[in-house]
Amino acid sequence: MTDPLERVRRPEYTGENRCWPCTVTNSLLLSVLVGAVAILGRRTAAAAIAVVGAGAIALRGYVVPYTPRFAPRLVAALPIESFDYGEPAGGTGSLSDSSNTSDAATDAAAPTGEAVLGELLEAGAVVAEGDEIYLSSDFQDDWRREVRTLREADLATLAAVADEQTPPSIEARTRRGWGRPVLVLEGDDVEPVTLRRGVAIPELAAARALESRVESGAIRRAAGRPLRSLLEACPLCDGELTVNQSSCCGEVTPIGKTPTEKLVCPACNERFFIFDEEH
Repeated sequence: MTDPLERVRRPEYTGENRCWPCTVTNSLLLSVLVGAVAILGRRTAAAAIAVVGAGAIALRGYVVPYTPRFAPRLVAALPIESFDYGEPAGGTGSLSDSSNTSDAATDAAAPTGEAVLGELLEAGAVVAEGDEIYLSSDFQDDWRREVRTLREADLATLAAVADEQTPPSIEARTRRGWGRPVLVLEGDDVEPVTLRRGVAIPELAAARALESRVESGAIRRAAGRPLRSLLEACPLCDGELTVNQSSCCGEVTPIGKTPTEKLVCPACNERFFIFDEEH
């Protein structure tokens, strides 16, 4: 028998995918509405609104239409911790960020973008056609195979894989950031790096797929961020990815600025790369 609640449930906005700016904003607006109705002496109506509204937020992620368009800016103005999904300002947390200081094993500085591209080209992981860079078919197959394997893994397993792919001085652990499970890389010589599952899976998979091709662990880690820009299928659901300039939930675009282009999965409401000249 089909659960009648399935008709209204929106898994892409709830559970691990829940957008907390939307949840907080809707909860505040719902509280104001319920309070106003109660003050007018209509307590039964207030109770009904509270139940229906709370149920909608729980099942659908939000109840007020178009919440993702205004919630991030509203929440950003509140005196509470920023909702950044564990991402540093201006970018997305990456496995490469764990190499921002000298590698304890090789005492080598973090590789430059040119060095990473050169290694990937030499290893045959990517090919250049004019000004465009593409994945080689062999590496693409290996990367997808590793992604499928890690997609089925829990976060603790991803942390163990991260321990294998990072220097001994880096420790991977798991935690929940505003309700979302995230992977945290910590070390004495680097700032803590927080990776969402949607970033950890493709980058760790890429590092594993490169093991037989690239000797340098620093290069394999640094390759994860640029390789994410070449993803064709969602690492989480295997759905088609699109590039758009829409403001992702949780993102605030300054007035007068154009939102940056992003590689996103519409089905998962997840972004995997921000096309920004600074990165």
